[in-house]
Amino acid sequence: MSSVTSRTKTTARDSAKLASMCSEIKLHLEDRRRALAAEIRSYPTPIPRCDAQFNHLYEQRARLARELDRIGSLAGKTRGDTIELIERFIASAPYTDDAAEREFRSRMKKQHSALA
Repeated sequence: MSSVTSRTKTTARDSAKLASMCSEIKLHLEDRRRALAAEIRSYPTPIPRCDAQFNHLYEQRARLARELDRIGSLAGKTRGDTIELIERFIASAPYTDDAAEREFRSRMKKQHSALA
């Protein structure tokens, strides 16, 4: 097998892996958005303006919406855009403090490192 063919297969495999990671991140964020929406809907009323916990939930929802919009606008663009999207997700603050999110971010970081 020539080195050109080998590089082409490696690049195609890496591109498929990047697309898969991007899709996983999008699904993770959509799941988190649904969970936040349910939490906001079930929040006890009346809600005072100074309720820090509710305001934090609202801010998290806005942050998720911005992140999902960014993913949607970059989907299918260049390889560099996809890598940047994954790197920004890995570097961003978690949306929750639960073990599942920490594990997901750790897995994405390992997969990203394996491609670098």
